[in-house]
Amino acid sequence: MKKTINEILPSIVQLRHELHAHPEIRFEEHWTSDRIAAYLDSIGVAYTRGHAKGTGIVATIKGSGDRTVALRSDMDALEIEEDTGVPYSSEISERMHACGHDGHMANLCGTAQVLNAHRDQLHGTVKFIFQPAEEQAAGGRYIVEEGILDDVDAVFGLHCWPTLPIGQVGVKSGPAMASADFFHIDIEGIGCHGADPGAGVDPIYVASQIVTALQSIVSRETNPWDPAVLTVARIQAGFASNVIPETAIMEGTFRALTPDVRNRILEALPRVVEHTALAHRAKATVRFGHDPYPPLHNDPEMSTFAKETVQEVFGAEAFYEPHAASMAAEDFAFYLNKVPGAFLFLGNNPDASKTYPGLHSPHFDFRDEALPVGIETMSQLAIRFLKG
Repeated sequence: MKKTINEILPSIVQLRHELHAHPEIRFEEHWTSDRIAAYLDSIGVAYTRGHAKGTGIVATIKGSGDRTVALRSDMDALEIEEDTGVPYSSEISERMHACGHDGHMANLCGTAQVLNAHRDQLHGTVKFIFQPAEEQAAGGRYIVEEGILDDVDAVFGLHCWPTLPIGQVGVKSGPAMASADFFHIDIEGIGCHGADPGAGVDPIYVASQIVTALQSIVSRETNPWDPAVLTVARIQAGFASNVIPETAIMEGTFRALTPDVRNRILEALPRVVEHTALAHRAKATVRFGHDPYPPLHNDPEMSTFAKETVQEVFGAEAFYEPHAASMAAEDFAFYLNKVPGAFLFLGNNPDASKTYPGLHSPHFDFRDEALPVGIETMSQLAIRFLKG
């Protein structure tokens, strides 16, 4: 298998660079979908298109056996202006693969090519899911709702992780990543001259009070042993430096590791916002996003299987078990709510003595050196699971 990976690696690296240069956001991954389809055609792997609102692809390799395992990659990019300076930088303004999905797609294409070359080792069927809209649009939910996992016995995915050195693979059993909800707050005040604030109701001041009040939800309404995060990430109001505006908007997100904590925050947030605004003579309304993500829980048995696979293939030192769950979110959680599986972290830091740019940074780039590790990890997970 290593020989096969080394032989195909130049074409996989080239594919990764092409995908990086052509980033597309949620449900707009048309060029990306065409490029993946062309690569699958070139290696002789069958697939269907049009999944998850149109741009998703599901490829299939059938071996001899009844079990089915699914491997997944996300496809979408982010609305970020790239600042990496690499020769294959984004050719599209304010679009960037700042979360490594270009690497994930190249990795899954490489895995399909390897498993197709070693089809005689497959005691069952492998599905390769190229899923759009992981970023804030819950593309994974559409994959599940279409029934793509209905005949699947286990599912695995991975994500590049800049805090892990290249060569390491991490898996956390049980709660591994948080839920994600997004909120929008409209504040209505009374506009007036900035020199006469008593003549109006200042929505900017009200927004500042709401920011402070919201932090009491995590600090005073949830238990300290139940991790939760609430972040106001955007406040917008006004156009002039001497005018108090009539309105302000706020946007943010909250995260939790259990449905109970998520529901507590969901109930508390409108109450705190509305009453804080009312106390200052303003009106505030809260709207929640339509695509919340559930917490991501790795199946304990599949986590152990993934751990043993990594250690047997790469050595004990290659495995990393996080001591705590990440408060980032992933729509792979929808897959794991449907079938047993595990979500893995793929080391992406080429120099452990230095801090690598974080995910969603304009300076982040998936490292080509991580591709052989990712391809072999996913290939071995599929082969070993199907052997039973």
